[in-house]
Amino acid sequence: MKTKKSKDWVGRVKDIDELHHDSQNWLSEIEFIKDEMKFLTNLLSSHYIDLMDTGRQTNIKEFVKEISVEKKTGKALYTLIHDHEKVMSDLINAKSVTTNKNYLDTHRKFEQEMIVFLRRYKKLKKGVFKMLELTMKKKHQKNLPKVEDLLKIDKE
Repeated sequence: MKTKKSKDWVGRVKDIDELHHDSQNWLSEIEFIKDEMKFLTNLLSSHYIDLMDTGRQTNIKEFVKEISVEKKTGKALYTLIHDHEKVMSDLINAKSVTTNKNYLDTHRKFEQEMIVFLRRYKKLKKGVFKMLELTMKKKHQKNLPKVEDLLKIDKE
């Protein structure tokens, strides 16, 4: 029989397995975002010249700074959540996970922090992609032949 603790998690009851699953999911999300941030950094680097040509120097600096901040935040969250899991292990051995109010409050705090972290990261990622999309469109527009030139080719 699973031990359950009624907590105000949007009307849900979370047991030990669900608490553990939350923590494991958060750690996985942070690891994935860490890899995506490397990709975003490489993407910005590989399109640096194009971005500079379209006058986006300020945007580049802002995004690189935001990526750096989010990397640090993710690393700190990862460490805290990992330690939170260790505490859970100790509490399981003491059979007091669901009765430890401090642990449950900390878990809820991490849940909120992860929501904020994921929201900020998604906004950052969307911003980088949007900037690159606009830059690539502008670059390709310069390279595309004019409609009049295409019409001349068809007539020949």
